[in-house]
Amino acid sequence: LKGGLKMKRIAIVLLVLVLAMGMVFAQGKGEKEATGRRTLRISAESWQISKIYLEKAKEIFEKNHPDVDVEIITLADQNVLANYVIDWSKGNTETDLVFLDGGYMAKTYLAQGLIYDFDKELNFFKDFPKSKYQPGALETGVYEGVQVCVPAIYEVYGISLNKKMFQEAGLVDANGEPLPMKTWDDFYKFSEKLTKKDAGGVVTQVGSSIQFGNNLTGIIGGAIVAQKGHITKPDGYTYDFDFPEFVNMVDLWQKGVQNGYISTSTFVDNAGGRNGFKAGQIAMVYEAAGRWMEAIPTIGIENLSLAPIPGGKGTFAFGCQMAIPKASKNADLAMQFIKEGVYSEYVQVNTFTKFGKMSVIKEHFNKALDETPMWKKLSDSMENGVRIPQWQDQAKWLTGLNVIFQEGLVDPKTSARDIVNKMTALSDSLKK
Repeated sequence: LKGGLKMKRIAIVLLVLVLAMGMVFAQGKGEKEATGRRTLRISAESWQISKIYLEKAKEIFEKNHPDVDVEIITLADQNVLANYVIDWSKGNTETDLVFLDGGYMAKTYLAQGLIYDFDKELNFFKDFPKSKYQPGALETGVYEGVQVCVPAIYEVYGISLNKKMFQEAGLVDANGEPLPMKTWDDFYKFSEKLTKKDAGGVVTQVGSSIQFGNNLTGIIGGAIVAQKGHITKPDGYTYDFDFPEFVNMVDLWQKGVQNGYISTSTFVDNAGGRNGFKAGQIAMVYEAAGRWMEAIPTIGIENLSLAPIPGGKGTFAFGCQMAIPKASKNADLAMQFIKEGVYSEYVQVNTFTKFGKMSVIKEHFNKALDETPMWKKLSDSMENGVRIPQWQDQAKWLTGLNVIFQEGLVDPKTSARDIVNKMTALSDSLKK
């Protein structure tokens, strides 16, 4: 009898444990908690949280869904995203929606089957037509032909100008607007005229800055598409940079650096160019086109302007992407959060007008454009915004390019042809 009672007690204890584990597991699947509520977890870097107004998106979404709590997890940096591979491959996740700067890690997640296809698996566009997006925006989330991401915002490259400095240098038209730079020869000549040196030959105002740091792949991609209308060869992966105009451009960059007309501040500080521009020490910067907006508090909007990349046939476009892990059981909530929160008018218009992070939704884009007409100066090039290819050896490509350019541009013994040949050798050695 005692043995029977003992067995019953063990059975009851085991049953309680099983039920308890079942409740925990069920909550992990995103089912309603005992309170009848659900929790949606979102992971993003601090700049994404602030500049894409994720707290406001959370407020909008929670108001629409009183039974859902939105938890925003701040990622220290992009390196954290690599850790998700291990958890997701085991069916576990601490997040239901992750923001990927420039689509970082998206190709890796796709290769291992860790994130959803928004089109075929989630039917995201069933009640949210693709026609709502700005031309080219949605394509920034396609990898290997699969829509594994959708963009939160996107950006393009251009040249931010200090109009006052252009006026002082006589580089303006009858209306006081900066003269166009149709070619890289124009860019070089303008950089020379905009550079000031004191009696001792020390540079006191630099003509221009080019982002030779962490964004060099985008700089190169933007320069190619502006001149050729595309970035890659027909294979869709290999940069199409070996042509006379590109070699001439590299030669001009090299002369500009060696003569002090083009800043080398981005060699050591990724923000060196923009900071110098905001401080009124650099006349123009070629990088993400929103830099002019960052300079409004220090320079004044009346002294700023914007120009397309020489060539004008297109620009490098990139987006902050959103992905939903298959390990999440809250994909339905994540999709609704995107549509109702991230794609809300408040978020999409303000991220554009306040930070230059462009709206991916056509209706909101047009509204923001009316409020910030400066962006219309890039209208033609934005019509052909092209993403750079993402390689398996992407990190090695960027690191290698940094070495090639930062060493070659300052070395009088290295020619532009040498630099392009080294680019070709590096490209051929890497996995695409």
